[in-house]
Amino acid sequence: MSYLHPLRVCILALCMYCAGLSGSVNAQSGADVELDLRDADLRSFVEIVSEATGSNFVLDPAVRGTVTVLAPNPLSADALYEVFLTVLELNRLTVIENGAVSRVVPMNVAREQSTGPIDITRAGFETRVIEVRNVPLSEVVEVIRPLLPAEAVLTPVPRARLLLLSDRAQNISRIEALVARLDQPREDPIELIRLRNANASEVLQVVEAMGIVPEGAAVSVDRRSNALVVSGDEELRKQLRVLASRLDKQRDSVVSHAIELNYADAATLADVVLRAVQTENPQPDAAQARIVADPQTNTLLINAPEDQLHNIVSMVHFLDRRPTQVLVEAVIFEMSVEGFSDLSAQFGAVLNNAVVGGVEFSLPGRPSLSSLVTSILDDTNTSTVTAGSGGVIGGAAGNNSDGIAGLLTAIASTNSTRLLSTPSIMTLNNEEAEIVVAQNVPFVTGSFSQVGESNSPDNPFQTIERQDVGLTLNVTPQINADRTVRMVINQEVSSLTNANAAAGGEITARRSLSTTVLVRDGNVIMLGGLLEDGSGAVSQRVPGISKLPIVGGLFRGKSVEDNQRVLLVMLRPRVVKNDAEAKALTKQLARKAKATSLAIQPIDDGQYPRTSQRTLPFDGADLNQPFDAGYVDDVAQSRNFPPLPTRLRFGGG
Repeated sequence: MSYLHPLRVCILALCMYCAGLSGSVNAQSGADVELDLRDADLRSFVEIVSEATGSNFVLDPAVRGTVTVLAPNPLSADALYEVFLTVLELNRLTVIENGAVSRVVPMNVAREQSTGPIDITRAGFETRVIEVRNVPLSEVVEVIRPLLPAEAVLTPVPRARLLLLSDRAQNISRIEALVARLDQPREDPIELIRLRNANASEVLQVVEAMGIVPEGAAVSVDRRSNALVVSGDEELRKQLRVLASRLDKQRDSVVSHAIELNYADAATLADVVLRAVQTENPQPDAAQARIVADPQTNTLLINAPEDQLHNIVSMVHFLDRRPTQVLVEAVIFEMSVEGFSDLSAQFGAVLNNAVVGGVEFSLPGRPSLSSLVTSILDDTNTSTVTAGSGGVIGGAAGNNSDGIAGLLTAIASTNSTRLLSTPSIMTLNNEEAEIVVAQNVPFVTGSFSQVGESNSPDNPFQTIERQDVGLTLNVTPQINADRTVRMVINQEVSSLTNANAAAGGEITARRSLSTTVLVRDGNVIMLGGLLEDGSGAVSQRVPGISKLPIVGGLFRGKSVEDNQRVLLVMLRPRVVKNDAEAKALTKQLARKAKATSLAIQPIDDGQYPRTSQRTLPFDGADLNQPFDAGYVDDVAQSRNFPPLPTRLRFGGG
């Protein structure tokens, strides 16, 4: 290892101090160097690097400046050289390596300098002729002129395709090598791009309008093969291949596809999708999509242009989703109370089998005194004589044709009715459902008879119309995205009143409701209600005397009616989206049916005749039990009388 002479180190330190350097330098050739330079002269720093790395440098006269390097740790020779290159770059300087001697020059003149070892035999200034064979001479001059120093002379000879260059021999060699690299023959391949559907001339017009063909490249048309002839680099040919493939598409290319549906109805879905893809004013020569539904396999057969097929298939798969179901539960509650009470006294004198005077009242639901006396005196109608229900005190004094008769009646009655109906029905989304629980009652709508020679009619007949009397629930639900349900509801409850109209025929009571509601899943909504409170009174009296105390009550009669009715109609939708929800809901309703059947079955007291058990065969877990329970009596099963039919079996049982 060689060391710097101590005297030289002292001289260097003294020079740097005089130049304004504040720091310390400890350098040994090939050893680590400690640097602490502040505003040191750049040339002095180059000298330090030369001593530490053993390199030879030639400094350009333009190399000037100061440098600050702070390195708290010692630097190796390679690290010091990297710092040196960084300092030069910050001062817009660079190093040109030429073997044993490197040059430090400004960057703006580095392009003019030659590189590599210097040939001593050719180190002078000379003029040389450089021949250019393939590329345009102007392009070569444009490239090499910025690389020549100011003293160099470059003269092009266009007709002879020659360059005359006067410069240092080292620079001329560098320029010759560069011209040799540039003067390469162009070998741009020619590619034929064939078109099947589009017209090559029309595609060429598109390419020319886009202006994507650079200078030196060419695109032409071969009409015989309907192809584009491209001469240019690989990037251009690739760009034209992609463009031609996109333009070379058959407009009327029709493809076929079959889609088997899982949930949607093929006929309905075909009409919806076809209306979505068809245009109102199609082109005369444009192909139109056709969708045919096969109801037997529930399949859609699609014939459509290739560019439309993907959209059609996407729409079909989006619409062919598992439909959501809705369980609609309704509660119809009706309760009515009818009260009636009356109190009346009637008496009169009978002369020659006729009432000739007294007090008589005609109240609803009560016979009058005259009708009672007439019925009693008529021996043929004695069996039908009745004073009505309630408390009755009556009497008569005299003979068969003359006398005095009296009647005192009083009654208080209450008639109450309670009706609770809970119909429920399951249906698909946007599908109408109806449940009817009613009696089909015949009503006479007309009659005809023809009178012949006798009084009896000939060929009599009546026209009868049957109508449902009971409960009817019709609902069409629509499930929204936020689990609210829009329902169109028609509900009717009718019943027989056991009363006949004056024109004939039985009177029916009817309560109907038609509405459209929006309710959230699982919530209860009231569709309608009625609270009816009615009362009436009939009072009859003899003026004047009826106001007397005590005896005045014998000269007046009164009846009072009080009626009240409450009717409520409520509804609750429950959305069922999958099999798990449907199974859980079915089990819940089956348990309620089991509990209800246990509550209403008659009690078996153990005496003859025995009461059979008719509850729902369900243990609360296995939903197949009601199907597997069978339809043969248990006694017949135990006696094993042949032939016995087997029990019903379903899947999963």
